[in-house]
Amino acid sequence: MRSETPVRLVEPENPGRTSTWPTQVLDALEQAVVALDRERKVVYNNRRIEELLGVEPGALIGTAGSRVFPGAEARWLKGASHESRDFRLEAEDRELTLKAEALPIRAEDGELVGSVVLAEAISETEDGEFQKKIDRLVSLGELSAYVAHEIRNPLTGIRTTVQFVGSKFKARDPRREDLDDVIKELDRIEQIITGLLLFAKPPSARPQPCDLRPVLLKTLDMLELQLGDAQVRLFQDYAPDLPEVYADPDLTQQVFLNLSLNALQAMPQGGELHVSTGVRRYRTRRSMVDVSFRDTGVGIPKELMEKIFDPFFTTRSMGTGLGLPISVQIVRDIGGVITAKNNPSGGATLRVSFPVPTESAGRTEE
Repeated sequence: MRSETPVRLVEPENPGRTSTWPTQVLDALEQAVVALDRERKVVYNNRRIEELLGVEPGALIGTAGSRVFPGAEARWLKGASHESRDFRLEAEDRELTLKAEALPIRAEDGELVGSVVLAEAISETEDGEFQKKIDRLVSLGELSAYVAHEIRNPLTGIRTTVQFVGSKFKARDPRREDLDDVIKELDRIEQIITGLLLFAKPPSARPQPCDLRPVLLKTLDMLELQLGDAQVRLFQDYAPDLPEVYADPDLTQQVFLNLSLNALQAMPQGGELHVSTGVRRYRTRRSMVDVSFRDTGVGIPKELMEKIFDPFFTTRSMGTGLGLPISVQIVRDIGGVITAKNNPSGGATLRVSFPVPTESAGRTEE
């Protein structure tokens, strides 16, 4: 992307006349292009930067370059430094990192008339540290599967033996209660092992056209008693005519269940759970269906925000720390994403985003 040669601008013979070809060519680029005038304000940008930032066409025109690229000093924006820089932005409730460089634009006589900034999004898969983390998680999953299988066999034998010994005691024998406690702990170990196996190798998905609303309603019906016991009030707000997505209904229900339980556990003193759906549409003709779980609980400490999706990370003494990582895997397999953020009024929101098939997205926009 680097270039030491300044861009020279040839003034057109007829400034009032514009050709669509240059615009179409620039709009077709995967690279973002932003042109700035002498005052370092945006005078042109291609579609790519609008898509990355999630803004409407033309919304950036007249905007100061330092707002589009936060923290950029005037010298860099003029293209005088000839160095690429990374910019971290927040767009549509997500964080985005752009690698950009600025080049000066000069007229035929050499006069500086502005600059052009070329930027590209740095995807997470291009981040070396992120890739290392993925590699570690893959190795951890393989190890987890091996350990789980090795533990499960003797565990079954122990449980059978404990049940047999307990059957020899009379119903009121206090030793029988002790053995019942042992059985409960063994069941908890079995639950952890099941979670390990699900994390290491999630069930084979059977993606199909899926209406998320009935899946969501079924999940929340299952939680009716738990919501009452936890003194949590449920509020539901569903968008009409929600397009179908391509997903496995059973695994999707598991994701919704995990996120709902996560919200309940964040409200030990009771509160409110707001479940909502909606559609986000992009100018690239791509659409996402969002299902959000917003609670009024304790929120997520800032220092823990990046860890909540890590396997085995939990703040609960009886938790396994596998519910969210398994959910992330299930959603990622269909091209979706799960995000988390704290609410300004307290509590947190976890959002599941499902990609909408092209045909469905087209129908919803008609």
